[in-house]
Amino acid sequence: MLEKSSGLPANYYRERPYRMTIDTIYHLVDRIKEALKKELVASVLYLDIEGAFLNAVTDRLIHNIYKKRVLPTYVY
Repeated sequence: MLEKSSGLPANYYRERPYRMTIDTIYHLVDRIKEALKKELVASVLYLDIEGAFLNAVTDRLIHNIYKKRVLPTYVY
C-alpha cells in the first residue's frame, strides 16, 4: 500500500521490492562524492543498535557518550 501511494521516502530501501543493499551503498557513495566535489566534509556514522540497549542503564550510557566527546546535539 505504501509503495503504491509513495508513502515512503525515495531513499528508504529496507524491505522494498526491487531494492537491495547494494542500492543503499550506491546512494551513499553518490552522496559522499557530491559532498567532496563541493569541498564539503563527508561524515558517515553507522549504527546497528536495534534492541541493543534494551537493558542498558540509560544514565550510564549517556555519561559514556559524553565521555567520548559526542556533542550534546547528537544525544537524545
